[in-house]
Amino acid sequence: MRSPLVRELQVRLRQAKFLAVYDVDDHFDGRTREAVLKFQREVGLRASGIVDGKTWEALAARSKPPTAAELSNTDIGPWFTASTQPGYVKEMQHRLKQVGVYKGAIDGRFDEPTQQAVAAWRVRLGLPASEVMDERSWAPLIRRTRNPRYAELFDAAPASSLSQELDPRCASGRVVCISKQQRKMSYVVDGAVRFTREARFARPGWESPEGEFRIWYMNADTVSKIFGERTPMPYAIFYDGNVAIHFSQDFADKGYESGSHGCSQLRDYQVAKWLYEQVKVGDRVVVYQ
Repeated sequence: MRSPLVRELQVRLRQAKFLAVYDVDDHFDGRTREAVLKFQREVGLRASGIVDGKTWEALAARSKPPTAAELSNTDIGPWFTASTQPGYVKEMQHRLKQVGVYKGAIDGRFDEPTQQAVAAWRVRLGLPASEVMDERSWAPLIRRTRNPRYAELFDAAPASSLSQELDPRCASGRVVCISKQQRKMSYVVDGAVRFTREARFARPGWESPEGEFRIWYMNADTVSKIFGERTPMPYAIFYDGNVAIHFSQDFADKGYESGSHGCSQLRDYQVAKWLYEQVKVGDRVVVYQ
């Protein structure tokens, strides 16, 4: 089915966190039907995949009428990573310089020239001028630029003043040593701690797996779509299925008030970028109490 009503349906499903898209269309496709089914199961309605009156009423109670900008895919969504993260701002400035809209210093300051560059980039993409680098504007930017190396942005490794009692399994080789009880994460090479940082784990109802793992996949630009919304996971280091070490803006904003769906999270973008460049596929991750 194709209808403008489908576009509103998709926006509302996205708002209710059942459809992990940032652009909507008029097509009632399999992805949209699956979101309707999940929503119906969640609210206790018969799971038919058909949007009847009861389904629409329940969805309306969990969403708001879409704006014209949402329906036309030009709304300004949330920041991909907040401008309060100097490490992210430096990387953003470097990428904006690559596409020719920024000529200032790579200093991590979200000042007026940087804001103007973000607005200019959005206009180039056909989006409203804004200082917000949301996923709509960030995704095309990373496709058209290269990711600068840590050493291009920073003069030294992240400073570290914390300490962590290490598990004996962390004594040899390259290993990310993660303690759930201490709420800390250390990068250790042959028993020498290179840095220690605060870490966050699963929220109530979920569980962060414990044990000894091997890094099996790494992706700097991961966006999770598993749980009905698009959740940025910059510098994701996967070590147990979909469970990863990554930067979390939610952790940076809310601290330990919330939690992950099992991942081990960092709240400093610079640290996440540095760690990502230190490890490689096959290195060990040890998670313990």
